[in-house]
Amino acid sequence: MITAAITTTKGTVEIAYPPYLAGYGYALSLIGFLTSLIAVLQLISRLPVGVAYRADRVKRQLAFALVAFAISTSGFAFAAGQPLAVAALSVLHGFAFGSLGTLGLALAIDVSGGRRAGVSMAWYTAANSTGYALGALIGGSLADTIGIPSTLGLIGLLPFAAAAVVVALPPVEAAPFPIDRGSGIRGLFSAGARLDSRVWLAFVVVLYLNALMDSVDTFFPVFAPTIGISLAIVGVLRAVKSGAAISIRSTGVILLRSVDYRRVTLVAVFAAAAATAALPLSASLAVLLPIFVVLGLARGVLRTTSAATIAELRNEGRDVGLASGIYNSGLDIGTIVGPALGGVIASAFGIAAMFQIMAVVSLLAWLAVAVSSPITREAAGLTKRHTIGPPA
Repeated sequence: MITAAITTTKGTVEIAYPPYLAGYGYALSLIGFLTSLIAVLQLISRLPVGVAYRADRVKRQLAFALVAFAISTSGFAFAAGQPLAVAALSVLHGFAFGSLGTLGLALAIDVSGGRRAGVSMAWYTAANSTGYALGALIGGSLADTIGIPSTLGLIGLLPFAAAAVVVALPPVEAAPFPIDRGSGIRGLFSAGARLDSRVWLAFVVVLYLNALMDSVDTFFPVFAPTIGISLAIVGVLRAVKSGAAISIRSTGVILLRSVDYRRVTLVAVFAAAAATAALPLSASLAVLLPIFVVLGLARGVLRTTSAATIAELRNEGRDVGLASGIYNSGLDIGTIVGPALGGVIASAFGIAAMFQIMAVVSLLAWLAVAVSSPITREAAGLTKRHTIGPPA
């Protein structure tokens, strides 16, 4: 419920924020800059918040971040488009949301006790995606009904309510193994050096996923009209992709009870690359529709199974706070790198070739990390699973 409240708020902001700025006369370049600023602050928050995570104080940490997120959302209703206020709220919004993602995943892992990682993370990621879908619907409907500033002011009450729920939660049980991160920058580097290689595999999975999907989301609407596909059809295809991602995260609870999530990860990684490479091969809706279904299914599966890789580390004595920060930073970096790299490649070789080059390059980057050690090969589903115990 808390996760869905966070992403419902964020989904509403993503719909309302750009037209809010445009309504106060902000130039398109400045709208792009401020939107990117939020993403950069999300990324900046990941590691320090992950290092600061402690199960015995996460309720306070999460409640504080929720209040900051609420203020930075509702605050736009009172800022009246003033540049300094908008910039300050945007910075706070990005840092608060990044903090919530890092704390939320680590908390979900500790609450689940690291048990049945695939099933637990299927529920967690399903709540995430459901919130985004609700936020998009709520944001658009409210903005048309009561106006954009009022929408932002109203939706900011949702994280306030979630903060009250967090405070009322029972104490969170810490992992059975003590985590010594040290202190300061030296402690951060020391903790980073001890990270399990599976954290980097999960990091690369979500970086791969967002780089691939965001390059498609950015450039397919540009490419589609050149092959006779209207933007209305593009909207339908994206809705189909989102629906497939949400459905597999929900029904994945059943699938992951009987199938090792590592094998599912392996199939989804190759399916995502193959579907992206196939995008420019046909202008037929009968071909594109199943391609977008595959893209959606792959996205839903990989978000679930990559989070499960992190969750499984808890009962092995690993640092899930820092692991959550690094994992979530992969999402942010992929979102930034995907459209930027896709634009460079498309400028040099064309959009059609870009889809195929991005698919191959992203797949090779994942494969390089996946085969780098026996542990990552097992976690990637490339070898038979063995039991890995806590560190001595």
